[in-house]
Parts: sequence; structure tokens; C-alpha cells
Amino acid sequence: MNKKIKLISICIIFLLCVIGHIYNTNNTNNTNNNISLQDNNVTYAISLDGKKTSSFPARGSYKVQVECNNAVGKWLYDEWKLSIEDMLGTSTSCDIDFTSITTKTLLSDYVISLVGKSQGTGKVINENGYRYEGKNPNNYIWFNNEYWRIIGVFDSATHGQAGKNLVKIIRDKQIGYQTWDSAGTNNWSTSSLKSLLNDYYYKATDGTNSGKCYGYSNTVTSNCNYTKNGIQSYYRNLIQSVTWHLGGYNSIAVTANNFYTYERGTTVNGSNPTTTTGYIGLMYPSDFGYTALESDCARTTLLSEYITVACAGASWLSGRSFDLTLTQYTTNATQTISISREGKIAARDAIGNFGVSPVLYLNSSVYLVDGNGSLDNPYIIAS
Repeated sequence: MNKKIKLISICIIFLLCVIGHIYNTNNTNNTNNNISLQDNNVTYAISLDGKKTSSFPARGSYKVQVECNNAVGKWLYDEWKLSIEDMLGTSTSCDIDFTSITTKTLLSDYVISLVGKSQGTGKVINENGYRYEGKNPNNYIWFNNEYWRIIGVFDSATHGQAGKNLVKIIRDKQIGYQTWDSAGTNNWSTSSLKSLLNDYYYKATDGTNSGKCYGYSNTVTSNCNYTKNGIQSYYRNLIQSVTWHLGGYNSIAVTANNFYTYERGTTVNGSNPTTTTGYIGLMYPSDFGYTALESDCARTTLLSEYITVACAGASWLSGRSFDLTLTQYTTNATQTISISREGKIAARDAIGNFGVSPVLYLNSSVYLVDGNGSLDNPYIIAS
């Protein structure tokens, strides 16, 4: 009888060992050695600093890597959730790895550290600011759930924030064609476009019936509903209100270096102010001029003569159709300076219909989370 009981006990112990081995094997075979969770048609495994976990961590300073089978997975930092795109079939599985960021690198410091180094088909150059120059440098940044590009890093001489280096970015695609000023003046501080960008686009609201939304003069209304493509709340917290310089000149036959000086000068039309403040603006003519490397496009080249392979053809900002700038043409109170589709600057009527590429400065606390600035791997930021 004792032998029988002993044999049964041995069998039970053996069976428990087998079950334990099978459990451990299955647990080890889970994706990324993590706990597998099911959400609709997505099975995902989560790790936090290399350790398995059963839930997403609360919003914080993390670098998030997502790998999915038969789909493209992205982590939306602003909404703090997983996004699945281009899924082949009806289901997918994803690994989501959260790594704590213990040392934060300011985006401004990182860009400055790249001076002189090749970035895609371009470089970061210290030239009246730390600027991305060249045909197609790695200056893509994921902002407002879309592509923007970094113009450069600038000190208070450009934005008025004492002791701060701020990153200046421009939307990769225009938000539409608008009138610079529906009243036809070249005073940016009172222009209809400044109001539209800062009161409606910045706040992601509908400005169509605001009395500021015109495609030509004040007679042709346009579509200015920015509820979806305006600056969303998470990203508004990353933007710095700054000083925008409104100096102009009485000629377009000017070099990038000279335009940089005039923009920050006191030559204006009539009683127009020399500065204003706001969150959203436009590029300066010099911003465009400096986007071509000096080794390709001599700095003695006039911006009115940039339509060459060496200049406009070597600039990452050319080829965007007509693009408005912030700068007034002081010879005529009704004209401003824009970038032509050929890649040179020109004087245009303020009531005209031209492309709008919003420009803004990120606040000084914005740090780099991930990315190398390429189109496939843009910079991811947080604050």
C-alpha cells in the first residue's frame, strides 16, 4: 500500500513538473518574452525597460519602439496610444517597448552638435544661426502629427527670448493659398494673415467666417477651417511666443546676408512697426537664401537671381510653388516679398493669392526622444 501511494506521489510530482515546463516554454515563446494582450484584432506585448508588463505606462519620458507583423505600428506621443496602419489581413501582433529617458538632450543642443557634419544631402552650418543647408538634409521633424522641417537654431537676435536657443521649424506642406492682407497693406502686425494664423490656425478652430479668410483681396473668401490641420492642444504647449522682426528693404536685388540684416533693421514702410509678437509667422527671405550651401551657391548671389541649379536647385526649400514671407517691400506700401515657384524672391501685392507655410519656434525645454531627421525616421520630440 505504501509503495502504491509513493508511486502515485512520484507521478503527481512528475506531472506538475511537465506542466510547469510547458507553461514556462509557452511564456518564453510569447512575443518579446512579454505578456501577450488582445485588443480587438491586435495582439501586443509590452515591455518597460526590458521587463514584461501588462499595461501601457502612464505618459512620461519614454522612447517607444513599435514593431508589428503585417502592419505599420506607430506610437502617438501626443495621444499616448498605439496607432495601426496598412494592416494586411484582419489581425496583427505588435511588440511595444518603452525605454525610460534618464538623460534628456535638448533638441536645440543636439542640432548645434551637428555643425559641419553631413546630414542627408546637406549639413548644419553656423551662418547667422545654426541652419540646415543643402538639397535634402535630414531635418524632418514629426510635429502636430505631420511632417515639418527644421530651419535651424537661433538666439535672441532673431526671436527676442534672452539667453535662449530656440529651434525654428516650417510646415513641410502649405496649408493653402491665402491673402497676406485683405486690406492690401504690408503691415504684418495688423495683417489678416497674421490674425488668421495666430487666432485660428494656432488654436485649431474654424476661421472661414472670421472676416480674415480670403483668397484674394477682401472679395474672394477661402476655406480656413483649421479644426483638423491646425495646431492641436498637445503641440501648442511646445510653441514659444516670440518677437518677429518686420524690417524690409526697397529692392529685391539683395544677398541673403544683407537681407538678414535688413529684416532685423528699422527700414519699414511709413509708420509700420519694426517688430511684433506672436506664436505663428512665416519665413524670412534670408531663411530661404541660406538653405543652399555656400559651397554650391555663392553668398554674393542676389536672391532675385536664385533661379539656378547651384542655388534654388540646391535648396531644400525650393520647389514649393509660391511661398509667402514675413517681409515687406518698402518701395510700395501694398507689396510684400515672396518666393516664386522658380526659386527666387519677388515683390507681390499683399492682396494676392499665395501659398502659406506656417513657421514657429519650439520652446527651449523641447528635447529629443528619437529619430535621425530623415523622412523615414523624423525627429520625435517632447517637453
